[in-house]
Amino acid sequence: MFPFKVSKWMGLSCFRSLVSSSPNIRLKKLIHKLQEEKAFREEMKIFRKKIEDFREEMWNFRGKIRVFRGQILGFWEEESPFWEEEKTFWREEKAFWEMEKSFREEENTFWKKYRTFWKEDKAFWKEDNALWERDRNLLQEDKALWEEEKALWVEERDLLEEEKALWEDKKCLWEEENALWEEEKAFWVEDGGHIAGEQLREDGPYNINGGQRSPVFSRGRA
Repeated sequence: MFPFKVSKWMGLSCFRSLVSSSPNIRLKKLIHKLQEEKAFREEMKIFRKKIEDFREEMWNFRGKIRVFRGQILGFWEEESPFWEEEKTFWREEKAFWEMEKSFREEENTFWKKYRTFWKEDKAFWKEDNALWERDRNLLQEDKALWEEEKALWVEERDLLEEEKALWEDKKCLWEEENALWEEEKAFWVEDGGHIAGEQLREDGPYNINGGQRSPVFSRGRA
């Protein structure tokens, strides 16, 4: 039984090390994922600020359009300054549309990254849930193994107690047997004399040839 329990204990130790390592891996992945999400949200905040700036530029440009139209309607006489302002306006319009083109390209890149992020986010949480479910099952199995090991230790403790009781009984029997032996030895010394000594050497409990005890001695040992 003892070698079996040692191997079982070693198996449980290895199993616990595997179970304890699994939550650590999951925790590292979770921390890395939360850091990525934090960085992405910061990037999204910056992009929203760019959207607001673009809208502000768009409204400013619309105001310039209204001002330009007012100049067209109100100042036909001042043709030369008007054409200069028109020239300046078209340059600003060209710069605006180039800025809009750059903004749209950046916007497309952002939304592609946005969709990729949330797709990976969904896959991550799906994997995380699977890991959590596996860890829960492993912990339940570990708990069952601990209960089984506990039962084995209780059984072993009961066996040790029983063995201890048997040793106590055997010790009492030895003490009783020794007392009887001393009593029988004294009897032979007092009543048997030299003949009893010869009898003990020939038929005693441990003669030279290793024979059986004498009937009297056997009765005493019993």
